[in-house]
Amino acid sequence: MKSSRIILALFIVVALLQLAVPVSQLWRYEQTLRTGKPYKFRTRPVDPYDAFRGRFVALAFEEHEAPWEGKTTPVHDTTGYAVLGKDANGFAQVLRVTPVAPEGGDYLRVKTGYCGASNRVSYTYSFDRFYMEERKAPEAERVYRENNRWNTTNRNTYAVVRVRGGVGVIENLFVGDKSINEAIRRP
Repeated sequence: MKSSRIILALFIVVALLQLAVPVSQLWRYEQTLRTGKPYKFRTRPVDPYDAFRGRFVALAFEEHEAPWEGKTTPVHDTTGYAVLGKDANGFAQVLRVTPVAPEGGDYLRVKTGYCGASNRVSYTYSFDRFYMEERKAPEAERVYRENNRWNTTNRNTYAVVRVRGGVGVIENLFVGDKSINEAIRRP
């Protein structure tokens, strides 16, 4: 009888540990959305169709290279830290990418790419999809794509991303001065 109680207790402890991981991630993202500092990231066109990923708006960001500030050349597909600032128009600007998290200021954890001869490293963010209601996503993708073409001179699409402690969470997607949900509403 005593061994069955021990087994039950171990089972409960393991189950609680398994629940703790996703709950802690959800908590971290919710805290970032509530208390993180907002940054506007300019987007660029992206191949819009992927039948295997479900309903979301696929995003790519204009800025994807910055000066590298490490003592050694970064290894492709490793973690780096993009130190953030804002340009004159209030959009996010990556000032530099470092191999260790800075002690102050806002930054995002990124995956490093290749470092060129000019000591600029490419990087990717952990966020590249804006999820929304399944029935609205195809129309949102269409509106986003029409307003974010390479040949459009007045391209003004961007994502507002909340940043806190190296984590970035997309709060909203904008087409011009309207959120994507407002932009897809029909009069």
